Amino acid sequence: MPDVNTSIGPINIKRAGIQDEETVLGIMRDAAKWLQEKGIPQWEGVLTEKGRDLVHQRIEAGLAYVAAFNGENIGTVSIQWTDQYAWDGKGLDGSAGYIHGLAVLRRFAGKKVGLDILKWAMETIRAEKPKVRLDCMGDNPRLCRYYEGLGFSLVGQKSFPNGWKANLYEKG
Repeated sequence: MPDVNTSIGPINIKRAGIQDEETVLGIMRDAAKWLQEKGIPQWEGVLTEKGRDLVHQRIEAGLAYVAAFNGENIGTVSIQWTDQYAWDGKGLDGSAGYIHGLAVLRRFAGKKVGLDILKWAMETIRAEKPKVRLDCMGDNPRLCRYYEGLGFSLVGQKSFPNGWKANLYEKG
């Protein structure tokens, strides 16, 4: 895939292969641990075997990507074409792509690399579908404001049996 220009220089985003599984997990776990330190349990699942299985499934299905800077994998994102888990029946309507698992190594945080990966994912989706959707922890107001500031509209909320609430965002 072509390079994406970022504030730190060009990054290369490619589809993750099984050989990238530990790298993707490492990037996501780096983010999950930081969130935990902030008292935000948003990604605790990635620290479990169930989280490992989810990452493995996304990679096997060709949905996960890794972003590299100077040959080092520094970020990850997944693009799905359906999402019945968070979006119920609407997640099968065929009008959108879904962004999941966007993470950047903490030492690259604040350099807008995550935003550049997000923009790349949005462009990738828009080449196929008119809408971009994502969900995030409804109890993380800072992240919710971030997505709203990028022009995403809150279109719903999903509550899960474990008490976790996801805000559902869409951008046309």
